[in-house]
Amino acid sequence: MRSLHSRPLALVRPRVDHANVEITVAFITEAVNEGDFAVLDDFAHPSLRDLSEPRIFADGPAGLAAKVAATRARMPDLYARVRDVRPGDSDSVQVALEFSGTYTDDPIAQTGRDGREVRWHQRHLWFFRDGLAIAHLGRVDRAAVAAALGD
Repeated sequence: MRSLHSRPLALVRPRVDHANVEITVAFITEAVNEGDFAVLDDFAHPSLRDLSEPRIFADGPAGLAAKVAATRARMPDLYARVRDVRPGDSDSVQVALEFSGTYTDDPIAQTGRDGREVRWHQRHLWFFRDGLAIAHLGRVDRAAVAAALGD
């Protein structure tokens, strides 16, 4: 009689959905770097929630688009370099980004920051359901942004 314990243990690996990684990179490339928000239809679930503390964007695809658009308005040359992207557990994607941009002052409320170059890092964890981002946790190096802008 063969023992049940004589067989090697099978490792259970989490399901890796590379499509989630690909659409996350497409969101960064198209929406963040190029200002083309059409990709949000393929990236963000209508019920997308930002769970970050402090919050990075208002909930929903419109909140995400508004935050990216507002950042691009202050830094028209905004560029996010993907330093690392990998699938996480439970249909999630982890992203490490390095941002750079040149600050453009509001023409009505001048702050004296016009033309300052800003570099900072961000980390994001996107959770997916049915191929769309449903939740987000992020961390922005706000201290680096504040130091570059003289706050």
